[in-house]
Amino acid sequence: MLRVSLLLMALLALPLKAATVTNLYQAQVVLPDTDRQSEQAARQQALEQVLVKVSGQSSVVGNDVIRKALGSSNQYVSQMGYGRLNGQQTLELAFEPARIRSLLSQAKASYWNAQRPSILVWLVQEQNRSRDIIWDQSDNPLLVQLEDNADRRGLPVMMPIGDFEDVTAISIPDLWGGFVQPVAKASLRYQPGAVLIVRARQQGQDQYDLSWQLFTEPADQMDSAQSAPVEGRLSGTAAGAIQQMTDQIADQLGARYAIPLGGDTNDQLSVVVGNIHSAEDFFTLERMITHLSSVAAVNAYRIQGEQVEFSVQLLSTEDVFQRELSQDSRLSAVTAPLDEQERMDTDNVVEGGVIQPSQFSAPVDSSSDESAAPQQVAPAAVKPAKQVMQFEWHVPAATTVAI
Repeated sequence: MLRVSLLLMALLALPLKAATVTNLYQAQVVLPDTDRQSEQAARQQALEQVLVKVSGQSSVVGNDVIRKALGSSNQYVSQMGYGRLNGQQTLELAFEPARIRSLLSQAKASYWNAQRPSILVWLVQEQNRSRDIIWDQSDNPLLVQLEDNADRRGLPVMMPIGDFEDVTAISIPDLWGGFVQPVAKASLRYQPGAVLIVRARQQGQDQYDLSWQLFTEPADQMDSAQSAPVEGRLSGTAAGAIQQMTDQIADQLGARYAIPLGGDTNDQLSVVVGNIHSAEDFFTLERMITHLSSVAAVNAYRIQGEQVEFSVQLLSTEDVFQRELSQDSRLSAVTAPLDEQERMDTDNVVEGGVIQPSQFSAPVDSSSDESAAPQQVAPAAVKPAKQVMQFEWHVPAATTVAI
């Protein structure tokens, strides 16, 4: 009853076309065991959930930069605790917003802020040849699944309360047939930013056919919308079908409202390494930097003589990056900054990211698989935003062992 009262009060307040999602950077995942491996897997799963929720795209977990970051999820965690959900122990995590957004920027993914369109859901269930509207206070497993999945994707959903005004404003045939005018009229009082109609036909025990229509305009614009609603059909268990539907809807809204990140190079760092005598040296160095846990991506930008300039995008801070570099005995820091007049000229910018062995002064051993032919390093040369470090490369001398 309290929930109904609060919703009625909200209807009398300011328009609800946008809502603030308060748990964008939080996730709760089931922890099957308390060993270290299970907890690390749960942290990774939680980070995946948050990245999908904040980016607005389920495909973001396939991004190469994101996949690498998932292996070091601890650096993004700001709070951790334990809880229980449906009788199972869970891991509850909160992530640092600035780090999450920085990661999405490095991945050139999208960012969907906490202000999101509220979605009014009209849900009709057909069971044993009888159809019913699922109202806000209904004790229905489909409603539970819908609310849980909406929370997982950061979608602020609300259900009609089913009072006298609702019951007289809309009918089941209106919703089942997807008739825009009566649905728009009945939705106006809730002032949603989008309207979702879901038709669930039960085919067996926990088996459903779902069809849905998403109107991405506010209710007062549904009649005059220039574009048709987004539609979908799914079959499966209640949990599986609702999860797929929610992901499809969230991806649609994310594509509409999220903003692309990573369009500039302001977050790129320049690292200059000297004493590179061969293509083998270059590719060994390039692989070493790429595999650092603090690094998102590496591009070779310029080559001059024995010096190579890399453009580096970080998953972590510059301090962590410097610390990782300093742990490799093949690199030694050079404190004196390069003079701008003596820096590599632009004639040696790497075009298309292909390094030729002839670009290095020393001869290359053609028997080496890595140096016998041109190799692809990066899709394009990208000018770094700033130079922050300069190093010298040292190849350990071969050690002769007396027999």
